[in-house]
Amino acid sequence: MSMPIVKPKSVFYKAFKRDEFKCVYCGRDLLENLDTFASCHLDHLRPKKFGGQDNEEFNRVAACGVCNSIKGSFDPLPGEAVTAESFSRAVQAAREYIKQKRCDEERCSYVRDYKYWLEEAGRNR
Repeated sequence: MSMPIVKPKSVFYKAFKRDEFKCVYCGRDLLENLDTFASCHLDHLRPKKFGGQDNEEFNRVAACGVCNSIKGSFDPLPGEAVTAESFSRAVQAAREYIKQKRCDEERCSYVRDYKYWLEEAGRNR
C-alpha cells in the first residue's frame, strides 16, 4: 500500500495558523466575517525593499488591512533577518510602531483623514 502524497503547506497557511487567524498587530479576528477575511494580508515583517523574503515563514504574518497599511515599509529589525529567534521581537516592535502611529495624528494620514471626514459628514465622535 502506497503512502498518499502530502503537499507542503503554503507560507500563508503556516502563518495564518501560527497567528491563530488573528492580526498579529491588533488582534482582530480575521475570520470575523467574509469582508474582514477578504481584506486581510500576508504581511512582510521585514519589507522586501529591506531584504525581507516572500517564502520565509517567520517573515510573513497575518495582518488586517488597516494595520498593514499603517505599518507600511517599517522595518522592525533594521539590518537583521526575521528568524524563529527574533520573530517575537520583530512583531512587538511593529506593534509598538503601529500603536504609536494610530495615536499620533501628525504622523498618520489615516487618522487625520478619518477625523476630517467624520467632521465633514457631521459624525463627530
